[in-house]
Amino acid sequence: MTGRILRLALAVLAAGLVPATAGAQKLDLTITPGVITFPSSDPDTVPIVTAAPVEVSYRVRQNNNSTWTLTVLAGGDLNSGSSTIDISNVTWIATPAPPFQTGTLSKAVAQTLASGNGNANPAKTGSIIFRVANSWMYDAGTYTQTIVFTLSVP
Repeated sequence: MTGRILRLALAVLAAGLVPATAGAQKLDLTITPGVITFPSSDPDTVPIVTAAPVEVSYRVRQNNNSTWTLTVLAGGDLNSGSSTIDISNVTWIATPAPPFQTGTLSKAVAQTLASGNGNANPAKTGSIIFRVANSWMYDAGTYTQTIVFTLSVP
């Protein structure tokens, strides 16, 4: 197919959540860049399209020995007008492992990206490479979706 254009972008939101009963913990989370873009590629030669790495910086303080978790949740499938690509076609590879782990985006259940115990102080960083399965079955278009990263303690 010639002239096929498929652009994918994921907007990134970061949230640090602490339940009311755990008010002493201090959480910081930064995701860079704020938009993840996949280049347009020929599915015959590039079956998996890779975005530029995303840097995740997190800091957990005053957490004693409690568990902390970093999750990611998609707001839905990738959308371009009335066309969609199931969000489960987007996977990631994250380093360093541990505390980071590889996974698949979901719109229904927040997926664990990293977890640990106690404090992460000073701030720690990791790298995530998002990938999408490429297919001629996708309609040409610019697809978008928002994903939310959440750093939390129990």
